[in-house]
Amino acid sequence: MSQDFLPRKRKYKKQFETFNGRNSYSKTDTEATFMRMKDDHMMNGQLKAGYNIQIGTENQFVLHYDIFPNPTDTRTLQPFIESFPHRPKRIVADAGYGSEENLTYLDENQIEHLIKYNRFDKEQKKGYKQSDKNLENWVYNEKLDTFTHPDGTIYNYSHQSRRRNKLSGYTSQIQVYKPKDPESAPQKALYYNEKYQTLKNIEAEKLLSPEGSSIFAKRKIDVEPVFGQVKAI
Repeated sequence: MSQDFLPRKRKYKKQFETFNGRNSYSKTDTEATFMRMKDDHMMNGQLKAGYNIQIGTENQFVLHYDIFPNPTDTRTLQPFIESFPHRPKRIVADAGYGSEENLTYLDENQIEHLIKYNRFDKEQKKGYKQSDKNLENWVYNEKLDTFTHPDGTIYNYSHQSRRRNKLSGYTSQIQVYKPKDPESAPQKALYYNEKYQTLKNIEAEKLLSPEGSSIFAKRKIDVEPVFGQVKAI
């Protein structure tokens, strides 16, 4: 046992410590994480060890940069801002950064922000605006705390669910609404995150305003060319 199980236990413990919240790492560079790269010449979704580079720019000048092992941008925003020599006054970013946790963090730190959330572009399409996926087409009864589907099905409040981010510890509160007859209903349950929905509504209002639209449009000619130059090296 001392020659087999204990050494393996120590080995596995060290490997889990190396993961450090990730689901993979490279044996030749343990700080690198396996990610799907855009330069997939084999067209087979091959994973390669790499890093996530974050760059903050203004008028195509790089003000700050940092390197992270996280494959998604969502988890890099907060540590990237914390690494700035000076706290930025405003953040303009794409949908990869628009999580509830990130928007809450920016508000708490009084940083202006103009960030798309995941479904923002889809929500602007005519098909979505007319569909039952758009909560604007549902009727909410504040007194009874019910949502009514466009076809008339009533969803009553059932319970509250919590979703906790294992890495950051951030917890989202989800209100769950259910119909009397789930089998015949258009959907078996409605999951409503009031806080995130409010944050998204505020963000959408800013993004769709003339000023916000103009500011966000500049992002394409500000940070994107810099990333293009980096990738061309």
